[in-house]
Amino acid sequence: MSELLTLLLSSGAKGFFENPAWLLGLPLLALGVLGIMVALSPIELRWPQPSAYDEPELVEPEAGHPDAATYIKIGAILFVITMVEVIVYYVDALQGALLGILLVLSASKFALVALWFMHLRFDNRLFTIFFTGGMALVATLFVVVLASLGASLV
Repeated sequence: MSELLTLLLSSGAKGFFENPAWLLGLPLLALGVLGIMVALSPIELRWPQPSAYDEPELVEPEAGHPDAATYIKIGAILFVITMVEVIVYYVDALQGALLGILLVLSASKFALVALWFMHLRFDNRLFTIFFTGGMALVATLFVVVLASLGASLV
């Protein structure tokens, strides 16, 4: 054991913690040893089997909720907004307005995800106010911190 410790700390304790091979390799080695121990253990792990009399029941979606095609359309819109963000980032003429454009695009993506995929569109309006208010506060804080650090916002 002392030889292993001497080998590990041969370049000093600081060298051990600065070497990413040791910092990543040792936990991965421990994980591998744990996996081998589980694989070779005599304990049998099984998933619970469904009963023969349990039939899956089909549940109808609630009234007013969209169908799968609507979610596919929202996903396509999110994809298009993401592509616009990537294109805007690489257009040199828009570098002055980059922060504003990306904030608006990301806020619109946030709104789409929160309203449709988190079903806030069908919940109480108070939840929508909390989520959009939180987004507005985060965007304001982001702009204030950038401005206070001297970042160019125009």
